[in-house]
Amino acid sequence: MNTLLKYIVFGLLIFAGIESYSQPPAAFRSNQRNYQQRNGNFSPYRKIEAAKENYVARQLDLSDDEAEKFWPLYRQYSQEMTAVRQLKRQNMLNNRSGDQSKKDIYYEQQMVDIKRKYNQEFSKILPPAKVSLISRSEREFTDELIKIYGERGTPDGQ
Repeated sequence: MNTLLKYIVFGLLIFAGIESYSQPPAAFRSNQRNYQQRNGNFSPYRKIEAAKENYVARQLDLSDDEAEKFWPLYRQYSQEMTAVRQLKRQNMLNNRSGDQSKKDIYYEQQMVDIKRKYNQEFSKILPPAKVSLISRSEREFTDELIKIYGERGTPDGQ
């Protein structure tokens, strides 16, 4: 009986020890979350945008002078396109009337106008070959992202 009690106590101590090491302390988790929020790393959207910029940068192979002029303009372009996509998505969710197709066409036209405007702006700072690579790189990145999401369900594999 005495040895049985020792084994039970020993087993409980082992399991309690494993439980305590299985997760970081709550203070660490909250500090990490606060750090991520302060540094803008909390949003999955921001991570995807950063990965997209990295992919586009590798594809374009910009010089330092080109990169200095290109990235602020590209980020502005990306923000405008995102805003229109969000409006279009919101319209699709909220609008159940017959004029939804008209609004969809309107938002599509806005996106085409933004692309046309920024294509001209990009042409002022980049050679034509690199300008054409911008939209192709974005499309390739999106296709790759869809492929990853389709295989794993989420980018983190959860």
